[in-house]
Amino acid sequence: MTPDEWFVTASGIPFGQMAEMLQDGGNRYLGMLYGETGRDAYGEFSPRPVWNLWKTFGITDAKMIGYWDKECPVQTNQPNVKVTVYVKAKQTLISIGNFDDKDQDIKLSIIWKALGLSPENVMLKAPEVKDFQDDKTFGVNDLIPVKSKKGWLLIIQEK
Repeated sequence: MTPDEWFVTASGIPFGQMAEMLQDGGNRYLGMLYGETGRDAYGEFSPRPVWNLWKTFGITDAKMIGYWDKECPVQTNQPNVKVTVYVKAKQTLISIGNFDDKDQDIKLSIIWKALGLSPENVMLKAPEVKDFQDDKTFGVNDLIPVKSKKGWLLIIQEK
């Protein structure tokens, strides 16, 4: 599905309802763009490691700004690679999802003032999330490889 089809069909956001990805556990990378995971024990991978990241980050205290919002402070240079952010004071969780059929190397465009951060004092950290991603650190100007139909969860935080 295209990002628009996901937005309308898979997520309940346009109707004020969150959705769940039940078919084989859904696509956990693209689902994070809408703040959703599959149910526990519905697919090959448990969502618990992502839930643990949410808890550690404190996602309940964050403001979600989806890629569909013109005010989203993080964009990519690839039209089929989308970003949703979860903004808190001094740190932001970035969900990146590649809807394309090809792997992409992306560059992030960040409005630092909107995040309340300075690019000189931060790092982009992909924390290890079991069965989701390995631990990795990116520079603010690095190209980020994003596999087809997959993505990243990055935390921008002060060094």
